[in-house]
Amino acid sequence: MYLNEATLLHNLKIRYQKDEIYTYVANILIAVNPYHDVGKLYDKETIKNYKGKSIGVLKPHVFAIADKAYRDMKTYKESQSVVVSGESGAGKTESTKYILRYLVETVGSGETGHIERRIVEGYQYSNHMLAFS
Repeated sequence: MYLNEATLLHNLKIRYQKDEIYTYVANILIAVNPYHDVGKLYDKETIKNYKGKSIGVLKPHVFAIADKAYRDMKTYKESQSVVVSGESGAGKTESTKYILRYLVETVGSGETGHIERRIVEGYQYSNHMLAFS
């Protein structure tokens, strides 16, 4: 399959209609804001399923990106970054919150709250990039 704008947009449209809002293009995750709740897409069971899995083993998901960044940080002993980019209203802040929730649930104590809020507040003023170190 050739990757061009038309085929990419067609694929995104088909997946979006099935509430599959995430799509990989190589090692990049494209997210399409569904503007509604998509079932159990972000519950604790989904977090558990993505923990320790390589990208591509399960369906595309923001949790896979978070897990990869964390595992690479631990493996290579180097800081990792996740760039969240998009238009205003595209869902950048929500995606960042899901990345943080994943990290808190899998790495931290599992208690979201004060620390997560402070990180999200700091993120909102940092040009939409998370860095793990």
